Amino acid sequence: MPGGSVARILTVQQDRDEEKAGFPHMPHLPDLDKNSLGKPDQWAKFRGLAWWQLVLSITPALLLPIGGAIGGAIGAAGVFVNLSLARKPFGAPVKALAMLGVVLASCLGYFLVAGLVLNVFGG
Repeated sequence: MPGGSVARILTVQQDRDEEKAGFPHMPHLPDLDKNSLGKPDQWAKFRGLAWWQLVLSITPALLLPIGGAIGGAIGAAGVFVNLSLARKPFGAPVKALAMLGVVLASCLGYFLVAGLVLNVFGG
């Protein structure tokens, strides 16, 4: 097969070029979002975060026992926003302030929505 040998020569040349540039050929990395059985890893978003990032990410979820469905929905949104912020390439102080802002906005949002529901539907 003439095309196969050309492809092999190009691959070998590319590997040598990578070694010269300081980037040795790396084997295929496993999919980190899957567990050993190949199923999706539900905890992958939490892995690799610092302890303070984990605490600030999970804090909005505390609205669930306080606020029921409304608190749970707003808290879940806050958790996802904080997990997204934790993965951004900002400095630690900026991340911490932004994540604290999300926690405070989640609490304020819950009280505003709960107050509105209470006023509209009566309590």
